[in-house]
Amino acid sequence: MPASFQATRLAPSPTGALHLGHARTFLVTWWLARQAGARIFMRMEDLDAGRATAEAVRQAYDDLRWLGMTWDAYPGEAAGGEVVQSRRGHLYAAALQALWERDAIYPCICTRADIAAAVARSASAPHEGEASPRYPGSCAGGLARRAECATVQAAERAVRKRTGRAVCWRLRVPGEAIAFDDLIAGRQAINVAEDAGDFPLTRFDGTPAYQLACVVDDHHMGIDRVVRGDDLLPSTPRQVALYRALGWEPPQFAHVPLVIGADGKRLAKRHGESRIAQFRAAGVPAERIVGWAAWRSGQMDSLREIGAADLVGGFDLAKLPRERVVLGERDMAWLAGG
Repeated sequence: MPASFQATRLAPSPTGALHLGHARTFLVTWWLARQAGARIFMRMEDLDAGRATAEAVRQAYDDLRWLGMTWDAYPGEAAGGEVVQSRRGHLYAAALQALWERDAIYPCICTRADIAAAVARSASAPHEGEASPRYPGSCAGGLARRAECATVQAAERAVRKRTGRAVCWRLRVPGEAIAFDDLIAGRQAINVAEDAGDFPLTRFDGTPAYQLACVVDDHHMGIDRVVRGDDLLPSTPRQVALYRALGWEPPQFAHVPLVIGADGKRLAKRHGESRIAQFRAAGVPAERIVGWAAWRSGQMDSLREIGAADLVGGFDLAKLPRERVVLGERDMAWLAGG
C-alpha cells in the first residue's frame, strides 16, 4: 500500500473547459485524499493570462462541485479558501532570488528561433519524434554575474542594457540522471541535461513558467503527494531538480494514465463532446460520470451510477489501469444515457 500522506491538491488550469479525462484524474486524486484523511486544496493555475478567463475559473469550480468533490480551505486565502496562482507572485520572486544567490540559475536571451539555429549548427539536432531540441547552453557562461548584480532585477537590467533584449531564467541542471519512484509508473530515471538541457523557469515577460510555479506552490502549501495526468511525467525530473536546487523535499508523485481518443491523442473536440459542462447542460446525472470514471479506473467491474463519496472507502490504487484509456463508443453510449 502507498505510504500515507498529509495533503494534496486539485489544480485545474482555466484555459479551457474541463473534460472527462480531467474528471477521472481529479476524482482519483479526491478518492485517494479522502480515503487517507488527507487535506485536499484547490489551486487555480491561472498564470496563462492570455488564455485564462474568469468564466473558465467559475466553470471549473462548478464542474468539480457538481461531480461531488469538496476541498479544504487553504489558510489565509479569501472567500472559499482557494489558492490562485496569479496572486502569489511574491513567492515565485523569492524562490527565483534564492536560486540566483545559490548560482543555480542564469539569465538567458535565447528565443526558440535562436535555439533552433544553434542546434542546426551543431551535431545535436533532435531525432525524429522529439518535441523540441535540447537547449545547448548558449547563455550558461553568464550574461550577468552575481558579484556585480546582487538581485534578479539588477541582473535583468544589466542584461537588457548590454543586449537590448528581454531575459528568461534557466535552471542549471545536474549532469546525472534524476531518479524517483512514481506510485503508478514505477521507478523512473531521466537525465534532464541530456533530454532537455537547462530549462526555463520564467517566460520573457517575467511570468513564472509552470515548473517554477508548481514547485513553489506545492512546497509552500505543504503538498506531499501530487496526483496528476501522465502527460506531466516528463516534467517531474525537472521539478525534482528544482526542489533539490532550493533545498526542499519533493513530494511523492502518482501519474494517472490519460484518457485519450482512438487516434492516441489527448481528448479534444474531434473525439466528440467530452466537456463536463455539456453533460451537465444535457441533464446527465453526475453519478453517471462518476460511475464511468470509477469503471475506467478499475474500481468497478461494470458500468453503474455511483456518488463520488460512495467510492472513498473502497478505492484501491493497485486496481488503476497502468495503460492509457481509449474513449470509445461504449463509453459515449453510457455517458449519453444508453
